[in-house]
Amino acid sequence: MTDDQAKNDKSKLPVFGLDAYSPEEIAHRVEHVGAKKAKLPVTTTLMLGILGGGFVSLGAMYQLVVLGNPLLSQGSAAILSPIFFSMGYMLAMLAGTEVFTTNNLLVMSWASKKISSLDLIRNWSLVLLANAVGVAGVVIMFILSGQSGAHGGALIETALNISSDRLSYTPVQIFFQGVLGNLLLCTAAWVAMAGRTVTDKTLGMILPISAVYAGGFQHCTGNMFNMLLAVLAGLIKKDGVQRVDISVTEALFSLSLVASGNIVGGGVLIALVYYFIYLRKNSLKK
Repeated sequence: MTDDQAKNDKSKLPVFGLDAYSPEEIAHRVEHVGAKKAKLPVTTTLMLGILGGGFVSLGAMYQLVVLGNPLLSQGSAAILSPIFFSMGYMLAMLAGTEVFTTNNLLVMSWASKKISSLDLIRNWSLVLLANAVGVAGVVIMFILSGQSGAHGGALIETALNISSDRLSYTPVQIFFQGVLGNLLLCTAAWVAMAGRTVTDKTLGMILPISAVYAGGFQHCTGNMFNMLLAVLAGLIKKDGVQRVDISVTEALFSLSLVASGNIVGGGVLIALVYYFIYLRKNSLKK
């Protein structure tokens, strides 16, 4: 190999080239995966969406167990619970399921004209519906197992407190909490795409995902678990115990605001920004 050939080969190396995939390589992978997800059959999308909602709910349930454990101090529980919550999204991502919040990255495939607007809306609608079914399944099993009433009902009270707190903000605040929440979640998904092994992907996801709850931000798929459990709390409440009433209307309105913010946080601030950085120049050449 001549010196000129060696120089040319070096010039083709990606910026920030590590053993992990480079940011530009990640952009192409996200674009490809998004196009593939949008073209999946309806049944496949629904089944993967149900699994995705279920896995995220398992992480939310794990978080409740930590927060409601009387053996842990309030400070310890506040620090540890977001980390344990991250398990849900790790399972969902590593198991290849469909979750509405991280599927906001499909905006990159849409911007590249790999999928149509109809494909994008179809995927988000199906996945959001399927996520809700998966969440409902885990909530119902959690209630029927009897473990939702553990520690004298502390887990239920914690879910009610979390949901009540989520509903206590103004619509504008809820929207921007959704923006920041999915900015972190889609960043976690982006970093996971950089990894070549399960270990790489897992370590890359822990802190961004745990930062969502640590920072008090919101994401609609995760919010569904606590809010549905809070709405159904009347089925398992004990006499004489005062509980915060959360209506279905309040929950749905809040979730719609959060979902809108999630689309901006993940679809615009991550997917669309990276599209302009790495993929738009390729689209213009075609």
